[in-house]
Amino acid sequence: MTTPTIPAGYTKTEWDRYVRQGRKLVKQISGIQFALGDIVVDMLDGRDRGHGEVGEVIELFAHQIGVKADTLHTYYLVAQRWPQDKRRDDVPYTVHKELAYSPRRFAQIRRNPRDPFTGEERWTVNEAARAAAHVPQTPTNREERLDKARRLLSSDEDAAEAVSELISRPDVRARVVSDQRNRHMLRQAQFEHWRQVDQGIEEAEDLVPADDTVETTSAPEPTPGLGYQQAPLEILQLIGTFASFFVSLQRIIPAVHSQDYTEDTKEAVLDNVTKARSFLDWCESAITTGSTDMDKALARLLEDEGE
Repeated sequence: MTTPTIPAGYTKTEWDRYVRQGRKLVKQISGIQFALGDIVVDMLDGRDRGHGEVGEVIELFAHQIGVKADTLHTYYLVAQRWPQDKRRDDVPYTVHKELAYSPRRFAQIRRNPRDPFTGEERWTVNEAARAAAHVPQTPTNREERLDKARRLLSSDEDAAEAVSELISRPDVRARVVSDQRNRHMLRQAQFEHWRQVDQGIEEAEDLVPADDTVETTSAPEPTPGLGYQQAPLEILQLIGTFASFFVSLQRIIPAVHSQDYTEDTKEAVLDNVTKARSFLDWCESAITTGSTDMDKALARLLEDEGE
């Protein structure tokens, strides 16, 4: 993504004039910032003071000249790191500040880097951050943009909200699911979600009582319209079995990735699907007709299962 160097509505001549004015003022401000830092260096030079006493001196001085103590303390630290003969008058104070703790700062400051936005050979805060191995304020490449996004979305809540919004974009969805590793992580997340749901149901509900005595307090309703107290034990067992079956399927099926399975594996699963349908038909027949007899085909299935 290319960042414009001249905003819409300005001519190059107009914009360049504003930039020159701004840089002139920044140079003046930089001189003042260093001058204030040098005053504090001079105030403390040769005086044996502990960290607390240095802070006390800076805080009192800052109060009496009308600046924030933290700001003045920063001026002091940067001035300490940059002796006057090592500074560059044409380079802003903010660049010196970024480079202040770089072990190669004196050599680095002598050579102008290239500004990727304008193409100029000049120091900027962004390029100083890169030279000092810091994260730049304005990313200029993909990795820097990702680093900035990671910092901004450091909390799981913010990251989840951002993903929820971004996944609504068709191109984003397509790129995400085209990666096999992403698909695997999504399946794992679904698996873990339904595992927790399954665990929660097992802990919160006990559809089948231990004996024929049914609890009359805090008893869950097994299904809409059917009271827990009036439900026969076998019906509760059936409903409990179905509930467990449904939850298990919801937990497991999202983890299925059939493109990675052999034909034998698929056939084994589909064979069990056929058997499950037969058992469900038997259950439906028993409930609707009252007959619990099984036909020969189902009996054969049971024999196969036993074997």
